[in-house]
Amino acid sequence: MSRKKAIIITTILTLIIGIIAFYLLLPALNIKSEGFWLFIMGIVGLSSFILVVLYSIVGYDFKKVTAGSSTILILLVSVLLIGQASSAVIFRAKSYAKLMHSHITEHDFEDYNATIENVPLMDKDSAMKIANRKLGELEDVISQYEIDDTEQITVRGEPIRVACLNHAGFIKWLSNRHSGTPGFIKVDMNTQEAELVRVDGGIKYTKSDFFGRDLTRYLRMNYPTKIFWETTLELDEKEHPYWVTATLDKTIGLFGGTEVSGAVLIDAVTGEHALYSLEDIPEWVDNVYGSSLLLDQFDKYGMYQNGFLNSIIGQKGVRRTTEGYNYIPQGNDNWIYTGITSVGKDESNIGFILVNKRTKETHYYGVSGAEEFSAMNSAEGAVQHLGYRSTFPLLLKIGGQPTYLVSLKDSGGLVKMYAMVNVAKYQIVATGSNISETLSQYSKLLKDSGINVSGLGSKSISGIIEDIKMATVEGNSNYFIKLKGDASYYLLDIRDNKRAGILSLGDHIILNLEVIDNGSDIVPAQLQDGDGF
Repeated sequence: MSRKKAIIITTILTLIIGIIAFYLLLPALNIKSEGFWLFIMGIVGLSSFILVVLYSIVGYDFKKVTAGSSTILILLVSVLLIGQASSAVIFRAKSYAKLMHSHITEHDFEDYNATIENVPLMDKDSAMKIANRKLGELEDVISQYEIDDTEQITVRGEPIRVACLNHAGFIKWLSNRHSGTPGFIKVDMNTQEAELVRVDGGIKYTKSDFFGRDLTRYLRMNYPTKIFWETTLELDEKEHPYWVTATLDKTIGLFGGTEVSGAVLIDAVTGEHALYSLEDIPEWVDNVYGSSLLLDQFDKYGMYQNGFLNSIIGQKGVRRTTEGYNYIPQGNDNWIYTGITSVGKDESNIGFILVNKRTKETHYYGVSGAEEFSAMNSAEGAVQHLGYRSTFPLLLKIGGQPTYLVSLKDSGGLVKMYAMVNVAKYQIVATGSNISETLSQYSKLLKDSGINVSGLGSKSISGIIEDIKMATVEGNSNYFIKLKGDASYYLLDIRDNKRAGILSLGDHIILNLEVIDNGSDIVPAQLQDGDGF
């Protein structure tokens, strides 16, 4: 065998194995991807190994081959090390801080408008349990499919989670590959109800498909140079399913400063796909920026806005996010919520942030009080005899007061109760079996504690009184008002509604509500100031 023939054979084998490796490993062919350089190092090492083996068989000197390949590998390793050094936070601290800085605006809590009407009342784990329970009720799909992970989205202003059905293994995929999976399970985060939404044509592209329809492989084959973030299933306004995958750029050095540059949308039924710039992403898309990416960027902003040394010595103005987060719908967008605390070991927050997961718009609110885990402990302590566990809180404005809302789950992971905890005084804890009951109890505790509660008013309704009932609770008169055409009774506490005692059937009144009915037929309300009737 001649040297030329050995080189040709080596080249052919390397190409064949390299193509197979690319098909299996799916690295981004992008110099800003560390995986790309590792892939190239593997190809160089493989090629050298094959050539050395062939040279050894025919008795050629392979020292030049090993020397040459070693030189190439050293150069590749050097690129990796230099790239990592150029991206090191110790040298580029201010650059990392700038990733989030320009997106942050400070707001007063008075302008905070997250109310209780449409926030999610359970967490991801509970939603997954409900989705799996729904799957178990469907005899035609339970043996063929499994629940994929869920991500919260906002559809027409309502928080929901969607879970795609995955093929339950290769054999099940062979049986169902032509029809695809039947659809997705949609979980309403308010009502805690789930339904299987069957999609015309079936979902043909999933994370559990094989070969060309495997979602990760499909993305890579169509966009070989793109660096991707995680992929989530979302619904447009007509509830048609799309896979949304953010594309990334590295903006600091060679490998640092991960930033979203756009997104690929794939029709889950047809496989039609398109790459969008950040400015052109459809407004119905929610999860462009990953939650962990946003929190990491804010942490770097909080740590390094005054330089790397300050983050270690002095720590002036250094702050970070708390360990957990939750989601709050605002309009048609999904915003991530988390508290902000100092880097010390105190158990208090100095503020909180809301970050838009589509645009990265970030609102900072300077509200001091108990951090979320202290509130969770307070809520669990109020029902310790039941052994319920608390979800990570949502921050709401109730009666003008910063208030944590948590759901309390039993050992099976299902929501059984709710709790409201005052941020400033986290010993004020109200619990109830539904939102209206919890709100009523919370309002009473605030008043008993001497906290000035501003007037209710997230929604106003008016009507003619059809029925009035009065009851005395702990020495205070409470009036229950029913309006014509409305099934609910509205609770008026005489301490806040002096005119309630002179209301009569047939009177026209205007009521301000803190919350729309969420499972209870009794809703706390307040007579509107002025000519209420």
